[in-house]
Amino acid sequence: MNVFAFDPADHRETFERQGWVYIPGGIDPEFHEYVRRYIADSFDDTRIASRAIPGKKEQSLFDLPADVDHERELFDPLCRLTGLERSTMTLSERHINGYDSAADPEPAPHKDRYASQISVGLSIDIPAGSQLVIYPYDHLELNPFNTAADLYDSLPAHEKPEVVVRSAREVVIDDRPGDVVVFHGNCTWHLRRNSADSYNLYFKFNDFDCDPLGEDPATPARREATLAALGSSEIGELYPVLSRRLDSVARAHARHEWWETSVRAKLWGGDEAPLTSAQFRLLQTVDGVRDVDTLAEAGTPDDDVAVAVRAMAEIGVLDLLRAPLGAQLSAVGAEQRG
Repeated sequence: MNVFAFDPADHRETFERQGWVYIPGGIDPEFHEYVRRYIADSFDDTRIASRAIPGKKEQSLFDLPADVDHERELFDPLCRLTGLERSTMTLSERHINGYDSAADPEPAPHKDRYASQISVGLSIDIPAGSQLVIYPYDHLELNPFNTAADLYDSLPAHEKPEVVVRSAREVVIDDRPGDVVVFHGNCTWHLRRNSADSYNLYFKFNDFDCDPLGEDPATPARREATLAALGSSEIGELYPVLSRRLDSVARAHARHEWWETSVRAKLWGGDEAPLTSAQFRLLQTVDGVRDVDTLAEAGTPDDDVAVAVRAMAEIGVLDLLRAPLGAQLSAVGAEQRG
């Protein structure tokens, strides 16, 4: 089963020029019908209650059909369309948005979470009069948070989206069932106008190896491989990378002479874990292309890099790879960039 019914090459120039593309009829009809059946049969069973968004039904986690290879059907065409680096491409979200019958017809715009570098909206059931509205040309600051709400709360009153979009160029897309829209989700304000009773499937991607929700099928497997690697007595030849689920690192200071009292790493949906100052310094240098031994050579004599790496891998702040990040697919990525 195919997911899309378009040739990415036909739309690459448009996406590069304007930063978004609308593709009428871009969903493969067989896949479109599969998603409709999934909504009818499974939407309630796969709802994500903790991530409810006011004004619409709780989002539902979407599972691809068993015979669909997500890398072939999603990564390959979206890489060719958007120019994302194929070797580090990550599926950071796969949600169905179902809107309430009483949904606000004019909601405030939002930006998607940090991991949503590229957002791909598949229009499944769209009532007449419902429209996707995007602002792809103005106020394109990155959302550095892993929720839209955290970004909203961080903004001063004069930078709230309902204020800034008054001066932004609005693009109104009258999408219909079967259409596809692709845009930069984490830096583009957007909303669905007259959203009542509509359903969209959103796939979201990045090429910086970030998956806070753990929804890429490869993310749990990487964690399992990391835990297995920790059982090895030799860690020097492994390549540490930031955990895909690492959300943030916070530094706390006491009022008295601004002493730093703690550094704490947070994984999405989990508890905070304390880091030492040396661990935090190391975390800032990890790049996925240097192994533990190489990092140790670059460190200070007082730093035991292997011990720090092992400790952070055990609590899920780091993952460990047996080859540099993206090495297995580097040739593919180079070919597609060309």
